[in-house]
Amino acid sequence: MLFKVLIAGALCAVSAAGSALAAPDGDRAARLAQSLCPVLQPGDLVFKGASTAIWTQLAAGWSDATDRRWGHVGLVVTVDTQGEGRPDASPDAGGCDAGIVHADTGTGNPGQPPGPGEAIGAVRDVPLEAFLGDVDHVGVFRLALDADQRARMLAWARGKAERRTPFDRGYNLDSENNLYCTELIWRAMSKGLGADAVPQKSHRMGRTYIALSDLSRHPLAEELVDLDVSDCPPGSDCEQ
Repeated sequence: MLFKVLIAGALCAVSAAGSALAAPDGDRAARLAQSLCPVLQPGDLVFKGASTAIWTQLAAGWSDATDRRWGHVGLVVTVDTQGEGRPDASPDAGGCDAGIVHADTGTGNPGQPPGPGEAIGAVRDVPLEAFLGDVDHVGVFRLALDADQRARMLAWARGKAERRTPFDRGYNLDSENNLYCTELIWRAMSKGLGADAVPQKSHRMGRTYIALSDLSRHPLAEELVDLDVSDCPPGSDCEQ
C-alpha cells in the first residue's frame, strides 16, 4: 500500500478540494489569476508549485532531478480578454479569465478508492482562479505546436472534461478511460501531434509513468513564467 500511495503522490497532487491542502487564499488566487491571464494562450500548460501540499512535494521528488519545482499541471483551453467571463468565474475575475482542464483527484487519499462522503475525481474544466486557489508558486509553459495540432489537442481535452472522464487512481497508462494529471496532458499532446508526445517516459520501481518533468522539460515546451509569491506579503507588488 505504501508503494501505491507514494506513486499516487508522485504522479499527481491532491486537488483544491483535497484535505491535504492548506486553506485556499481567495484574494491571492484572484491576484495571481489577473497577473497570469494576459500572458496565457489556449494550449499553454499551467503548473502548480511543489510547495502546495505534501503530495505535490512527493510529486517533485519523483520528477527528474533537473526540474522538481512542480506538483500538478493543467491545460489552458480558453482565454477571455473581452471581459465577458465564464459563467462559473469569480466576480473578482476582472477583464480577463481563462479555463483550465485538469485531472482533479477528488477528495480523500489519492492512492485509494474514495470513501464515504469523499468526491470521486474526474477531468474538469475550471476557472483559472479556482485552479490557483491553493498555490503560491505557479509556472506557465508554451508548447510549440501549429494551429492544427493545438486545435486537436484542445478538442480532445475539452471532450474529456465534458464527459467527466474519471480520475485514474490506479495510475497506469494502459487506457484513456481513466486519467491522472500528467497522463491527461501527455495524451492531449499526443492527439495533437499525431504521435507519442513522450516516447521516453519515466521509470521507477518497475513502473512506467509520465512525470511532471517529462512535460516541463519537453523539447516543445518553452517556459514563460515561474512566479513564486510564497514570501510575498498579501497585496504586495511582488505578487504582480
